[in-house]
Amino acid sequence: MKVVPALKWFHNWVGFAISLTMLIVLSTGVYLGAMDILKRIDDKGQQYAPLTIEQKADITQTLFEKHPEMGTVRFPTEHSPFIEVAKRGESIAYDTDLNQLSTYKMSEVPMYGTIFWLHRNFLLGDVGKYVNAWASLVGGLITLVGIYLWWRVRKGFRLKQSIPTNTRSSSLLKSHIQLGLFISIPLFVLCITGFLITYKGLWTGALKQPTNLEQVQYPVSQAQDWHSQLKTAQLIWPDSQLVGVSKARQRQAQGEATAPQKKQDLQYSVRFDEHSDVWLRNADSIGFNYHTGQITSVVKHSERPLSGQVASFVRPLHDALNMPLKYVIFITLIAVVGTAILVFSTVTFYRRIFSKPKKSNVSPKAAAQAS
Repeated sequence: MKVVPALKWFHNWVGFAISLTMLIVLSTGVYLGAMDILKRIDDKGQQYAPLTIEQKADITQTLFEKHPEMGTVRFPTEHSPFIEVAKRGESIAYDTDLNQLSTYKMSEVPMYGTIFWLHRNFLLGDVGKYVNAWASLVGGLITLVGIYLWWRVRKGFRLKQSIPTNTRSSSLLKSHIQLGLFISIPLFVLCITGFLITYKGLWTGALKQPTNLEQVQYPVSQAQDWHSQLKTAQLIWPDSQLVGVSKARQRQAQGEATAPQKKQDLQYSVRFDEHSDVWLRNADSIGFNYHTGQITSVVKHSERPLSGQVASFVRPLHDALNMPLKYVIFITLIAVVGTAILVFSTVTFYRRIFSKPKKSNVSPKAAAQAS
């Protein structure tokens, strides 16, 4: 079999085979992206006002004592002008006087949990998770093959063909090709990062870099003193904005009841934004042992090796974690267009393969004469 016909077969038949899984992933991605956009544009009626280290320390101590089950305290920024204490799937917003503004629980949002797990594993547990991962990888390869096939017969972009003018297969196919070219690269990135999120072992090792604590003698802060420790962290990077404090996650044995983390065991990281307008936020961190006041790690994104910097973007590029609002809007639009493309291609491919052609009333002899 020649290369080009083989690639066409792969793009058409394998693409059609995984179209259902990709339609589920992309359509649910539209919903999840829209919900994230709505959450981010809600400023709770607050205006950004910077806080001092003393205020941040008092807020951290108060909120962790009030909500020991929560893992993160976030301070006001220009893009999120309120205080937030959060854990996975739940957050509580406060103003700078610690008056509670709102409570958000993912489980209380209608259909959110169902759609999230439909997006993640098709509601099939680990089996669905791995099926989803490999379908995403294949989807990324199909995207690259589509670009190659277009490149061989390219005739330029035609904006007017992006939106189908009717429901004929020719119009749908032209729209599929045109829109596919526009979103091919970001769609490929979403597919590959979706695969890598499932297979974390392929990239998380690049994030584990040794700290140079022996070469650089960092000051030891007062034990069990938020103000002293946050002040020390800010002095290390005086030009960066201290934006949050996160407890280290503790693994629990199966069946063990959830319990608040003990102070003497508390390991936490102080999160920084070096530049408020960069795409990847909270990328710099300083780790502390709360009980001793010693620094346990100092990690700056710009000082990571290239492999670590790339690995840092795997999840953010897929679900916009610590990315700006404009990126959430961008990937949500990619999911919308991708859903439309899959619908167009599925319809045209089904018609071509499975629909029976209509019988012509013209005799073969008359057809031959007309030709």
